[in-house]
Amino acid sequence: MRQGSLPVLPRIHQDPWISLKRVAQRRMFRQKQVLYRDGEPANELYLLEQGRIRLVRRSSQGRNLTLSIVEPGDLFGEMVLFPKGLHESDAQALTDGVLYVIPRQKMEQLLAQEPALPLLIMENLGRRLQAVERRLGDLAFKSVPQRLAALLLDLAGPLALGSRGPARLPHRYTHQQLAEMINTHRETVTKVFNHFRDDRLLSSSRQGIVLLDMDRLREMALR
Repeated sequence: MRQGSLPVLPRIHQDPWISLKRVAQRRMFRQKQVLYRDGEPANELYLLEQGRIRLVRRSSQGRNLTLSIVEPGDLFGEMVLFPKGLHESDAQALTDGVLYVIPRQKMEQLLAQEPALPLLIMENLGRRLQAVERRLGDLAFKSVPQRLAALLLDLAGPLALGSRGPARLPHRYTHQQLAEMINTHRETVTKVFNHFRDDRLLSSSRQGIVLLDMDRLREMALR
């Protein structure tokens, strides 16, 4: 190797999940379909290809708390990684879509054959679990306006990084859906949302929500 030259790295597949897809069953799902329920045995790992899934936990009083929204390219159903694991939330489709289903036995065989795969799985699941922990921390320590500001920035995704606005959320959300993500009532979200609109923090229409002042939303979310 010449001095100053870099080692040649192995080529990485464009699709990091190609090996999972080879052993998976490809399935379609419909909007509002429940893929699994809290407390059921976890026998499969899921890889979302198209559509969106929400992971929701239901209280004994029947109130919903949306823990996270699964986007294309994300894994879910991670309790299958534990012996005799049980699902800890409901998985409900927000849209029509397509996913890959990897049965436990095939997944275990694949993990033994491909040493790099467990790290990829942990990184993918870890990002979502970090977001869940952050949201649960917000529920414990922040007011509803602070929680809503943090949620809107989170839903904006990469658009929120370093931007001052405006930025349109990539998907539409009802006030009920937003309320279930921050553990409050729809009427409370509507009231706070109207205050945000009056303060020119955001605007909304049939096309969705546009964040107008990202700096002020970040300041509110971090209080």
